[in-house]
Amino acid sequence: MRRSALLTASACAARCLPPPISAAQTGGTPSPESSRTAGAVELLIAGYDSPEGPAFDRDGNLFFVNWTASSIVKMAPDGTSTEFFNTGGVPAGLAFHPDGSLYVADEGDDLHGILKITPDAQMTIVVNEFQGQPFNGANDLVFDKNGALYFTDPWGSDPSNPIGGVYRLLPDGTLEQIDTGLAFPNGIELTADGSAVIVGETGQNRLLRYSVAADGTVGEREVWARLDNNGGGPDGMAFDDNGDLYVAHYGAAHIDVFGPDGGKKIDEIVTLPAFEVTNVAFGGPDNKTLVITDVTTHSLYKVEMNVAGQPLHDGRVS
Repeated sequence: MRRSALLTASACAARCLPPPISAAQTGGTPSPESSRTAGAVELLIAGYDSPEGPAFDRDGNLFFVNWTASSIVKMAPDGTSTEFFNTGGVPAGLAFHPDGSLYVADEGDDLHGILKITPDAQMTIVVNEFQGQPFNGANDLVFDKNGALYFTDPWGSDPSNPIGGVYRLLPDGTLEQIDTGLAFPNGIELTADGSAVIVGETGQNRLLRYSVAADGTVGEREVWARLDNNGGGPDGMAFDDNGDLYVAHYGAAHIDVFGPDGGKKIDEIVTLPAFEVTNVAFGGPDNKTLVITDVTTHSLYKVEMNVAGQPLHDGRVS
């Protein structure tokens, strides 16, 4: 969820929307040696100025934010879309709890932290400060198998002002600061066995790794991988079922794929005309559809994969 300058998107809005793009126009095929994709990148839906934070519920509905409008959108499997909820702030990341509730990282002026929205659209603030101080503005989030919620807090941070943090909220309500002093900590994911947390630090163009011991102790920051300098850095991420990590490379027109061993880049999925790709998520009937959000074309795209996404602790049946 990159926040370049709150863009000029709020002023741009609908009048800046491009015409619909056909699948044939995308040119979004993977590199020739790639066998992980089963087809080309195709347009899924257009007309949303700032789409980010895709997440699937247990019924196959796709939820995503349109943050300049403070909106959370619900897209049904038949392609119809409606506003599910309006936070009045700046919603960014989304994650479903196994009980069906939608948790939202919000970066608004009044809402800086994590919100919970029930299936019947009732909202409560889960956490909005740490040790009496408001968060910078929460951005992305993920649940572990025990119901602990990991999230990033980057808003207002950059290399010249590295005040971003990473947090963990335990099921009993205990809030822990995992790390601080980061330059826009962005996307966040957990390995399948829960033994490590990966965080994309956009301002330093790198992926960080934090080990998680069996007793829940979180280790020190390690630099796990670095991205090339073709874009603005790592944004949202998702693991596949083989343990490979898909990273939206903002401003580079592709998804970088890193192998599980040592953070080595092993593949790349070209997303043109989607240039400022912000997030990725696996879904669909067999969890083999990769959804990609893009703020350049104000659209969401999809590509069918030959590998399923890593099951999340979100109530879906793997």
